[in-house]
Amino acid sequence: MSRYLMGLDAGTTSFKGAIYDEQGVLVAVHQLDYTLLTPQADWVEYPAEAYWNHFCELTRSLLEKSGVTARDIEALAISSQGETLVCLDEAGEPLGNAIVWLDNRAASEADALRQAFGRRALYEHTGQADMLATWPAAKILWLRENQPARFARVKRFLLLEDWLLYRLTGRFVGEPNLWASSALINIHTGQWWPEMLKEVGLSPDRLPELLPCGAPAGRLLPAACRESGLHEGTLAVMGALDQTCNTIGAGITLPGSVCETTGSCLAVSATLPEFVPWQENAFITCQNHAVPGRYTALLWSQSAGMVFKWFAKGFYPEFEGNLDAAFDRMNRDAAQVPAGCEGLLMLPHLSGASNPEFDPHARGVFFGATLQHSRAHFTRSIMEAVAFMLRRNAEQLTAMGASFDRMYCMGGASKSPLWLSIKASVTGCAMLPLRVSESACLGAARLAGVGAGWYADIDRAADALLNTGGEFLPDPALKPLYDRCFERYIALYEALKPVFAGA
Repeated sequence: MSRYLMGLDAGTTSFKGAIYDEQGVLVAVHQLDYTLLTPQADWVEYPAEAYWNHFCELTRSLLEKSGVTARDIEALAISSQGETLVCLDEAGEPLGNAIVWLDNRAASEADALRQAFGRRALYEHTGQADMLATWPAAKILWLRENQPARFARVKRFLLLEDWLLYRLTGRFVGEPNLWASSALINIHTGQWWPEMLKEVGLSPDRLPELLPCGAPAGRLLPAACRESGLHEGTLAVMGALDQTCNTIGAGITLPGSVCETTGSCLAVSATLPEFVPWQENAFITCQNHAVPGRYTALLWSQSAGMVFKWFAKGFYPEFEGNLDAAFDRMNRDAAQVPAGCEGLLMLPHLSGASNPEFDPHARGVFFGATLQHSRAHFTRSIMEAVAFMLRRNAEQLTAMGASFDRMYCMGGASKSPLWLSIKASVTGCAMLPLRVSESACLGAARLAGVGAGWYADIDRAADALLNTGGEFLPDPALKPLYDRCFERYIALYEALKPVFAGA
C-alpha cells in the first residue's frame, strides 16, 4: 500500500494544500482564495466557520485531483498564518468572527501593555520587538475592555491552526512556534507567561495545551472526516508558523542562512543558535524556532504581495480577476519603466507598518506623481517599495551582527525575475530563488512525517531539500540611484508620520 503525507497552508488570503508520496514527490496541489472582511476602519475579520469550510473544500478537492485514497494519507500538518484569534464558547462554537492578524483595533490596549511591562521585558520573555495591536494579548485585552460580555463567554482562545486541529481531533492544542507572537508565551520555557496572562485577565485553562512542533495531535474524528473527505486513520500533527514551514520546506533549518519571503506580507528570517540579547535601539524580533533550543530572527512587514494583488484587482480590470494573467502583464509593464519610476515613490503600508516602524496608523501612499506617469509606473513603484522594505529589514539583521551577501527567496514574488533583480540592486545582496514547489505545504508535510515517524527529527526531515533556481546579482550601476530612492522612501515616511498619527 502506498503512503502519503498532506501539508496544508492556512494563509492570510488563501488556503493551499499538497500531497506528497514516500519519496517526497509532489502528487497534487490545490488552492482556494478568499477575501477578508473589513467591517470598519482598522478591523479585519473572517468567520471562523468559513475557515473550516475552506479547509474541507480544499481537502476534498485535493484528494479528487490527486486520485489518492483518503485512507492512504498517513499524516497531515498545518502551516498557519500567525496571530489570527478565534474565540470559542463552552460548547466549542465560535463567538463572533475570527479577528485576523491584520486587525489594528487594539492599538490603545497595546500601548497600555507596553506601559505595563516595558519593551525590554516584553522582548526578553517573548522575543517580540514591541507590543503591537497585532498580538493576541492586545486583542484579548480589547475584548475584555470593549466587549466584556463576549469576553466572559469565551471558554477557549485559539489561533487558526488550533481551531482547525480542534475541528479535526476534538483537542484544544497549540504549538509554541505559532504562539510566539501572541505575547502570551515565554518562548524560552515554552509555557504561558503568568504575568501577561494576569494583566489581560486570563487563566491558562482558557488557552490550548502546548505541544512541540511535529508532535502527534491525534487521529481524526468521524464527523471531521465526513466533512473533509479525510480518513479516521490519518494522524493530525502539530505544524508551525507559515514562515517557519517555508524554511523547513526549503531545507533551511540550520543556523547561518537568511531567507526572505514575499507572499501576502514580507518576512525576513535568519536561523540562530542562541537568543539575541536585548539592544535598546534595535527593533528585532527573535523568537523560538520549531527546532527546540534554536531561535529565529524574524522581521516582517504587513503588506507586500497583497499590495500587488490589490493593485491587480483594482487597476487591471481587463483581466476580470484572473490574477495570474494580471501579474504577467504587470511584470511586463513594470519592465518598461526605468529604475526609480521617474520619481514616483510608494509607501506600501495599506494595513499599518511593522518592522521597523511599528506604526499601526501608517497608510499607503503614492508620492511624486506627474502627468508623465502611467499605470506601469505605479506597478513598478509597488515592486520597488517592497524592495525598500526588504532593505530596511536586512539592515536590521546587519546591525545585530549578522553578515551575509545573499538571500534565499520564497513566496509568489520569487517567480518574478524582474522583482528579484530589483531586490538585488536595492539591497546589494544576491537573490537566490528557491525552486521548491509549495515550500509552506512541503514544510508542513515534513512536520507531519516527523509526527508519523517517517523522520527522526525536523533537521532530518528538511535534509537535502535545498534547491535554488539561479542567482540574481545586484547591478552596481543602479546603486547610486536606488540609494537616493531609499533615502526618499525613509524621509517620506518620517515626514508623514505625524499626519498618520493625527488621521
